[in-house]
Amino acid sequence: MADALGGMSLGEIEAASKELPFPDNAGASPSERFVLKVSALVRVRHAQGDSGGVAVFLQSDALQSDAECCDGSFHPLLATGNDPITEKVWLSNATLGGAYALNVDCSSQGVIFEKVRALGFERLPALVIDWRGAVPVGRFYARGLGDLDHVQEVLLAYTEISAADLKGCLDNAHRTGLETPQRVGEGHAEQIWKDASKGFPAPRPEERIQGKLINHLRARYTQHVVRAERKNNDGITDLMIFAHTQDVGGQKIVVNEWLLELKALTDRTENGNTIGPADIKKRISDGLKQAICYRNEEHARHAALCCYDMRTNDEGDEACFADVRDDAADEAVVLWRWYLFRSSKALRTEKQAAKKASGALQR
Repeated sequence: MADALGGMSLGEIEAASKELPFPDNAGASPSERFVLKVSALVRVRHAQGDSGGVAVFLQSDALQSDAECCDGSFHPLLATGNDPITEKVWLSNATLGGAYALNVDCSSQGVIFEKVRALGFERLPALVIDWRGAVPVGRFYARGLGDLDHVQEVLLAYTEISAADLKGCLDNAHRTGLETPQRVGEGHAEQIWKDASKGFPAPRPEERIQGKLINHLRARYTQHVVRAERKNNDGITDLMIFAHTQDVGGQKIVVNEWLLELKALTDRTENGNTIGPADIKKRISDGLKQAICYRNEEHARHAALCCYDMRTNDEGDEACFADVRDDAADEAVVLWRWYLFRSSKALRTEKQAAKKASGALQR
């Protein structure tokens, strides 16, 4: 192999890759970039006095052809922030490089949703902005206004992320994108199972879960930056959530708010080999140690060990974290776990059993 490419040696390329950081949102999907662009526009317009009513932004990957199907006025400079955006339905590409204000009656929320569906845009990712309060509030429908179950709240003003808020976001990511193989694979997404019926995970399941989580975190926390695989002296962080803000003296600072360490708990390897309970316990213990070390190294305010349980039996949180709970409490590391079912049928069976148990207790 030649040792030079385009006039640069491989050594120079390697050195440059280590010295130059990736952009904060490197690897973001078109929908993530769309939410971030619209969120930035909303902040500008809010500062300029926009208020009242509802605005809907529809993300189109085929803007010109979609625009031909409806009546609307073209706004090529919408992203500059000089055009009022409230009480309108906007059709735009992911970068806000150009947008159409659709001829839609925005006096009623119900009418807006019905009109979007009638235009055939019910599957386009939609960010709905409610301007009626003191601060605009966003709700992102990743699969369009035709699927109201897949909705994610979007924070448009900076606030430090609480444990309860972050847990709610991760709960939503689990429910809508990880809980069953069918959910994982919707929209031709990368699977985390090689053979769910046998309990065989796909190679490197944690990285696949990581990709799913980034989508939800970036869509909700638009005033923060979510980065994966950040190197430090102790290793590589799974997920870091930080913000560019100011201290009490007005100086610009970076606040590392949350360090998330991810662990996929499997009782089989991708080739079907058995993984014993002792190995699972070690994996959880190692995850806690990593969360502690990485948080300290990154000067993060909070840390969480997030376990995604892909094992045959759901043993529950108490049993899963029994050996590390006291150490986690001493080090102020949050322990969270989600169970991944191997089929939709298994999930339905579990829900029916829980419902019967709840009814029996009430009697």
